[in-house]
Amino acid sequence: MSIQESPESAKKLWKSIVGSTVTGLAVIGGFLGIHSFMQNYSRYNLSGKWIVTNTIQSTSFHPYQGLKLGYTVFLTQHGTDITGTGEKESENGRDLPAGAHSHINITGSINGKKITATFVEEGTERKTEGTFDWTCESKTSALAGTFTSTAADAAGPSVAHRARPGE
Repeated sequence: MSIQESPESAKKLWKSIVGSTVTGLAVIGGFLGIHSFMQNYSRYNLSGKWIVTNTIQSTSFHPYQGLKLGYTVFLTQHGTDITGTGEKESENGRDLPAGAHSHINITGSINGKKITATFVEEGTERKTEGTFDWTCESKTSALAGTFTSTAADAAGPSVAHRARPGE
């Protein structure tokens, strides 16, 4: 006894196969899209004006020990990528004259609550480079962590907060 399919049942079978394949591909595509979005998404928005304070805790040049360096930076965030530009404007809480400001460029990324960035500072006498390793503090929206710099092998704590009006 042989079973012969009618042309109608063959059409239904092919429609079912094609429909299942398209549905499966759409589901896989949806998961890939969600995965890609989540890889490039951060729940933190770091774009805006920030006040950064680096405190030199270790250095090869003893007079810099304990020095607090103040920067105003403007961060721009695209997904998990961060760029920024700004100036060093103070030392130990005292404003520097405009001619003594140094320009800083920042490039980095955010992964969860962790921000990792590098910077290049165009000092009045030389160019220096360094790193920021911050954690975003959920309750205060501040950044806290450490910095390193090639300027006198400086390193220490680094904190940043969003600039308040007039700051």
